Amino acid sequence: MPQSDLSFNKLRDSIRQALKTWYEAGSEASPFSDLRLFQQNQWPNGASPRQATNQILLEALTELALTHQEGADLLRKRFLDGLAMHAVAGRFNIGEATAYRRQEKALDRLTHILHEKEICLRSVYQTELEKRLDLPPTVRLFGIEQPLHRLRSRLLAPEPSWLLSIEGIGGIGKTALANSLIRQMALIDRFPAVAWVSAKQHEFLPDFERAQLATPALSHDALIDQLLDQLSPGVSFTQPPSQKRAILSQHLKQMPHLIVIDNLETVADYQTLLPLLRELANPTKFIITSRHSLQAQPDVFCCTLNELNQADALTFIRHEATTRGLPLLAQASETDLRRIYEVVGGNPLAIKLVVGQLSVLPLPIVLANLKQARGKNAEAFYSFIYWQVWQLLTPISRQALLVMPLAHNPTLEQLLALSRLDLAEISEALDQLVGLSLIQAGGNLETRRYTIHRLTETFLLTEAIEWPNSP
Repeated sequence: MPQSDLSFNKLRDSIRQALKTWYEAGSEASPFSDLRLFQQNQWPNGASPRQATNQILLEALTELALTHQEGADLLRKRFLDGLAMHAVAGRFNIGEATAYRRQEKALDRLTHILHEKEICLRSVYQTELEKRLDLPPTVRLFGIEQPLHRLRSRLLAPEPSWLLSIEGIGGIGKTALANSLIRQMALIDRFPAVAWVSAKQHEFLPDFERAQLATPALSHDALIDQLLDQLSPGVSFTQPPSQKRAILSQHLKQMPHLIVIDNLETVADYQTLLPLLRELANPTKFIITSRHSLQAQPDVFCCTLNELNQADALTFIRHEATTRGLPLLAQASETDLRRIYEVVGGNPLAIKLVVGQLSVLPLPIVLANLKQARGKNAEAFYSFIYWQVWQLLTPISRQALLVMPLAHNPTLEQLLALSRLDLAEISEALDQLVGLSLIQAGGNLETRRYTIHRLTETFLLTEAIEWPNSP
């Protein structure tokens, strides 16, 4: 998490409050409740909020004593021993005003110690989170302040709703919003552990023909296995399904988890999984993303995402153009950008695809082509956009794109094996696919991973394999 999420002054105030309430054993809250340090001390050990808070202070005072013994002793006598300041001043043979000044300096040093420890813990946690969950790449979001606030409020509340859904048409940003939510420090502090499971509705056969799964994308057993694998990595679960279900339920009941079920799309999925999610919830909370609504479920808090308004859409266009190295588009007049918005609308994925086309074609041609599809339903409009982009791809780029659904967030090595292209060819293909916004590169410097949007995958599986000039 960014260091800016941790305010030094706020932490200093929390430390002062924690010291003042050292002996309030019955307290159910802690000034440190939003710190990873607190979660680390409380959850694994079953400590009370007061015990966890005092343990953090004791360790920090011990560390302070290594470099500033007098400051540590002064804080101990003032707060742990409960001496009045004039008595503390007498012990150190100094004036009361001097004692107050030294107390403030010692508090500053104690805050520095805890601030550095917390920043380090957050960094380690974030790195482990990325490795363990294989999360989608982070993206900058636009126009989502209101739904983000609504979802955050519901998630931070210690009571229901236990099930939340993010709903909207394809490409609107449901997965990106869920991804942003689980990375936020306030939510990570509220939920000591998180998990992310992606439902997959199609499978790709070796001859590139599509097979629609008749069964739900996620069965009870598959979901339980994935969650146990993420939440207890390295532990072998060979028990029967009923015992694994009981183990997971106990795990999720012991402390609150935040779990995302991404792309839960069909009625079969809901009918199969909602009873299980209700059983596993409380205090754990689930976020579900889907193009279909759960408004009919009274116990599910539903948040519907709408298209970007004109102002946010224009800002997003400039951002995408800047990111993709298109200065002419990034610096274009509002009039030209409004022409794009009037044809494309405010769907983020549609905008990304059109910006990708503008890296190759002039604006008048792109808009003229898109106007042919204006007024069609969302699916037909996307089909038209993908068809336009498909025409811009080289044969090797098409070959690389068509194998993307064969693996989840494939690595370069996996793409080489699946596509049967050599390194030079796959590098050229990836460069074009990223430039046209058909895939997104993520991962780290050691291992790069490549993802496609769910809607892109759907059109690859349903239409691209039948389009002319497919490999």
